[in-house]
Amino acid sequence: MAIQKTPETAPGEYGDLFEFLMKELKLFQRKLLVMLKHVKTGESQVYKQAWYDFHLKDRLTALLKAEDYAAVAQLPINKAGQTGIYIEARYVKSGEVVGFQLVEARPHEGGRYVGLTPAAVYTEADGRRVLAFAEGL
Repeated sequence: MAIQKTPETAPGEYGDLFEFLMKELKLFQRKLLVMLKHVKTGESQVYKQAWYDFHLKDRLTALLKAEDYAAVAQLPINKAGQTGIYIEARYVKSGEVVGFQLVEARPHEGGRYVGLTPAAVYTEADGRRVLAFAEGL
């Protein structure tokens, strides 16, 4: 298993990273109500968010779809909640599983959150390759 991505659920919208990791790929399991463990390594999941200026939305979408993480890492990050778009990352410290997705908060649509890129999940060697990007968010 290498790179898995969620399909479009509506034009330009994608499924949720957390649901993809838990329900479709079954890479994590609940040990306690608030603790998720990787099924093979037993490592706890790390969760991060990096918020970006809204005017970077199209550029971020294109860069993430092209898997140009070096270019994304060069973009300025805002304080949490300061804008409406963010990259959500979930990973384990060994890099056996690394997943992330660009998400947009839409308060004008009842407060829902929309995935703007596929939820990309990298495992094993591919996960270790992109781990530094996820940790740097």
